[in-house]
Amino acid sequence: MQAKQYVEYVKNSVSEVLANDKKVLILTEIGYDQIATATSFVEYLYEKYGFSRSSVWYNLKALKGTGVLDFAEKGGENKPLSLTKNGVALLRSVQMRRVATKAAGYY
Repeated sequence: MQAKQYVEYVKNSVSEVLANDKKVLILTEIGYDQIATATSFVEYLYEKYGFSRSSVWYNLKALKGTGVLDFAEKGGENKPLSLTKNGVALLRSVQMRRVATKAAGYY
């Protein structure tokens, strides 16, 4: 991916994620960690926030489909849930936007 395409990808992804509070929360909760399994993460969000499991799975799969997350699907190889390089860049962008918004007094 060329630099210009990458910047456009990040801008579009940031806009999409910022429009969805659950996706922002998912990215933030995963952070820079590797979580043993996607299933354990779904259970964690279910217990901590009361989100339905199906909603969390839907958002995880949507984020994986955009290349932001990587994890093993049912029956796949044993792979931890983690952000991809694009996911890390997206998380940083989301965090910078939140800081800028808060600093501007719009938070």
